[in-house]
Amino acid sequence: MVKRYWTATLTLLLALAVSVHGEEPAQARTAFQNYISAVEKRVDAQNASRDGFLWIDQDPQRREAVLKGGVSVQQIHAPQIENGTIEDWIGGAFLPHVTLDQVLKIDQDYANYSRYYAPEIVQARLLSHDGNHFRVFYRLKKHKVVTVVLDTVHDIDFSPVANDRYTVRSRSESVREVRNAGQPDEQVLPQGGGMGFLWAMNSYWRVEQRDGGVYIECEVVTLARSIPFGMGALLRSTIESFASESLENTLKAKRRAVMAAQ
Repeated sequence: MVKRYWTATLTLLLALAVSVHGEEPAQARTAFQNYISAVEKRVDAQNASRDGFLWIDQDPQRREAVLKGGVSVQQIHAPQIENGTIEDWIGGAFLPHVTLDQVLKIDQDYANYSRYYAPEIVQARLLSHDGNHFRVFYRLKKHKVVTVVLDTVHDIDFSPVANDRYTVRSRSESVREVRNAGQPDEQVLPQGGGMGFLWAMNSYWRVEQRDGGVYIECEVVTLARSIPFGMGALLRSTIESFASESLENTLKAKRRAVMAAQ
């Protein structure tokens, strides 16, 4: 009864927020792109560094924790923007007794992503492939008090850095909310429509083989709707969890998939 009450309350508040703020504002998209430009400049410098390649290595306790099987996730401060919310999270894990090629094989096996990354990825489909560039469709299912289904398209580039490492850059091309997913009256909304839990998502992976296994780490940057005044307590944890929980779940799922394929 209590859960149904809070679900109904949150849904009502979200409907009010949508009616007040409408679709994705242009100012939010511009601010996100400006932030992404700064992120990618930093990421490029880190990817080119031999000794500073991994975020995991910046803290000996963090490296020790992942070597013991933990998954480390941390929030990166992102600026407040008008009519939107930027979330920036980074995380990493260690996969013992595997090789770089084994990880790469799972990374590019998009046909099986709905199996590897269930229940968050409901469907996955490779749209095109040219060398190290991939264009991929995902149907995502996010649940936090309410359930949101999203159809997303991503441009993904793999970049070999050395024999023992590679990077992956994934930029969302479109994110569209799906109402009544799987039902006869299913409706895919226009870009920026709906509740606005996710408007854009970029991810930046670094993968390195050493210490008897492979380190994987990812920084994910998302754009969502702004949190209307008075709704912060109900909405902030929901919006934040779209990035943080999804990142942690993805790292764990990738580790399971690679280990299972040995």
